[in-house]
Amino acid sequence: MDSSERLARVQHLLAGLPGPYGNEQLWTLVDVLDGAGVFDRVFAFLQKCTVVDSVIRSGRPPQAPQDAAQLQDRLSELDQEAALSVLVETSSETLAYRTKGRYSKVKAREVFGRLADLLGHQTRWWSNTDLTGWDPVSRHTMDALVIGAGDGVVVAVLAVDED
Repeated sequence: MDSSERLARVQHLLAGLPGPYGNEQLWTLVDVLDGAGVFDRVFAFLQKCTVVDSVIRSGRPPQAPQDAAQLQDRLSELDQEAALSVLVETSSETLAYRTKGRYSKVKAREVFGRLADLLGHQTRWWSNTDLTGWDPVSRHTMDALVIGAGDGVVVAVLAVDED
């Protein structure tokens, strides 16, 4: 399967998640990885979601990364199992109060398991969290970002919340 067919299948699979502008708590990017690097593409996505800002508030510098290099520094590479665990948790429960998310846990496991299959076993995964702590990637109190890049396709899922 070529990257355009893979992209179409991933887009169809993740159609139940909010698209590039999200629902104010969950955003999803599915795109072809062309000339731009993974972190450049995902940082541009965060900017489009308006979750990063460069304004100094209350005399403090912004907590969100200010460029793709800072974003990359806040992420850790993880194995597929850990990445899928974060995706399942952040799409089935909100971060702050653990209320119902977009999917049930069963549906989330199914969707993200199929995503991993579509992206292939050479996919590289990154996240800013292991669900016990995180390095902020947005201006929100809590956030969780998972990136998967494989076979010419990049997927990023960002969950944010306030307490």
